[in-house]
Amino acid sequence: MSDKSVDGLEIQLETKEAEYKAFISSLNDLNTQVSGEQERLNLLRNQGAELQNARAQALLNMNEQYEAMVDNPEQDIAQAQNAYRQAIINQKRNKEEIKESVQLQEELKAKLAQANLERFTLANAREALIEEIRIARVKRLRNEFEKQGELQAKQMVTCDAQETLKQCITRSNQLAKQKASKEFVDSLYAAATESKLISNYKDDSAAQVRLLKHKVISGEFSGQGNYTTSVTVELQGSLPNVEACKLLNLSARYCTYDEEHPATAAINVDSGNNISLDDNSVLYEVTIRSDQYDDEVFIDGVSYGSTKLSVMLSAGMHDIVITKPGYLDYQQSLRLIKNTTIKAELVKASINFANGEKIQDILPGDELGPELIGIPAGRFQMGDMKGAGLSNEKPARGEEILKAFAIGQSQITVGDFKRFVKATNYVTEAESENGCAAYIDGEPQYNSVLNWRNPGFKQTDEHPVVCVSDRDSKAYLAWLTKQTERKYRLPNELEWEYVARAGSVDNYWWGNDIGNGKANCAYCGSKWSNISTAPVASFRANKFGLYDIVGNVWELTNGAKVVARGGAWNFAPKLARTSVRLELSPGFRSNYLGFRALREN
Repeated sequence: MSDKSVDGLEIQLETKEAEYKAFISSLNDLNTQVSGEQERLNLLRNQGAELQNARAQALLNMNEQYEAMVDNPEQDIAQAQNAYRQAIINQKRNKEEIKESVQLQEELKAKLAQANLERFTLANAREALIEEIRIARVKRLRNEFEKQGELQAKQMVTCDAQETLKQCITRSNQLAKQKASKEFVDSLYAAATESKLISNYKDDSAAQVRLLKHKVISGEFSGQGNYTTSVTVELQGSLPNVEACKLLNLSARYCTYDEEHPATAAINVDSGNNISLDDNSVLYEVTIRSDQYDDEVFIDGVSYGSTKLSVMLSAGMHDIVITKPGYLDYQQSLRLIKNTTIKAELVKASINFANGEKIQDILPGDELGPELIGIPAGRFQMGDMKGAGLSNEKPARGEEILKAFAIGQSQITVGDFKRFVKATNYVTEAESENGCAAYIDGEPQYNSVLNWRNPGFKQTDEHPVVCVSDRDSKAYLAWLTKQTERKYRLPNELEWEYVARAGSVDNYWWGNDIGNGKANCAYCGSKWSNISTAPVASFRANKFGLYDIVGNVWELTNGAKVVARGGAWNFAPKLARTSVRLELSPGFRSNYLGFRALREN
């Protein structure tokens, strides 16, 4: 069993980083070989043109010598013959070298395609370790804070003339307990492994202690009207809700990922032994307004209708989202500790999303084809714009979609593909060859029993079809084209990123942080993460109305190379960013690879 401690995981990451660095070096060498062989091939082809001219000139010279020999039988034509013979030999040798170079170029390109796939395997393993380290750091900090301890505190107060002796004693005892609580919290911060880091966020933290019990050891008045008390206090540390993530400067999703540590109730020290719990039993009123009519409010993913809205919510963290077609979403993470009013201003989107049209073609037998969304033409920014991308995501650039098109609202499902197979008796590459790849020990390995019917996990007709290759997807789309008499194909990378961004320049269409429970990818907080695909449309659609554009399964695109986009259920969040490009070898299929249909006008 691998070491899941922070130190153990960091050692694994260091090893993986070294492996990745060495692999990138070898990949660069392979790219250099490909470029070098291409230059050599270009040179040979240029030489071929020159040799063709040389041969033609040698033939012309030899024919002229033959004509001269007619008038002069003594004419020596041997030199011209030899020159022509040599020209033929040179040209033949050049053609053989070109053939050898073309074959070598194909072999190198195949190696490069496989290497690019291996690079993503290593990158995913590296990102998974980074995710595990962050989760382990949260666990470690919680364990360091959620400790019990006993402290003794001494407090002297000057009794106020306006208070009774009993009130003075009570105040002294209370201050002693608060003093002990403060010392206990400070000791937790000082003893933490990442004490230096978390001290930067201490002032805004809601780290708390729970007063378990206390005992007054002694108390006495002095002749100057002072009262001194000495108490022993037993305390329990607490990091409620997402406080561990705040202290470590991590996304809140790392604090909700581990079910072994549910959000802890916030605890306040009260007078005596009473404890006030800030939990689900405490409700506050939240009033939500916006400057638009006919909007829709989502609280923690549940629709509450349009504004103006007043609702009672439990204390703690809530995600507030206000949407309206044609406008950018208003988003706010709210830590509810009092009655609150939210006044939202919705900003009109730069692209007119309101004219998106739902389209669904009819197949023979009155069956329905995939549900599509009409997409308008427009301009957008493509590529990595946040500096976290791989080399094949750069440079970021402005692009333009010149013609409107329609694209699948969801990824092609098992049910969609089943209709195609039933109608055509089509056999996928996974079924006819060596099966389908699945991640085993951090890398894709083919398993002969895996295919689109049996991907290695439970699925229904509503799950995205997987274990299909580029050829399989195009066969399905060609059949769909024939059945509907409409042109269906895979989206190219330009079209895919345009609809995936839906006007955003961030890592994901909703922002730069993957958040928690917003998509099906590894460590993304859904019940399918790192387990299987999810039924399509299990998460909120983007502004174009498209589901699962982030995560669930990688989506094949149309182009000179086989490239997939969008991330998958078993890939790290960083590899589900909108600009990430997964280059695959031809014929590759896996239980995390599917596709989405595009229909031309």
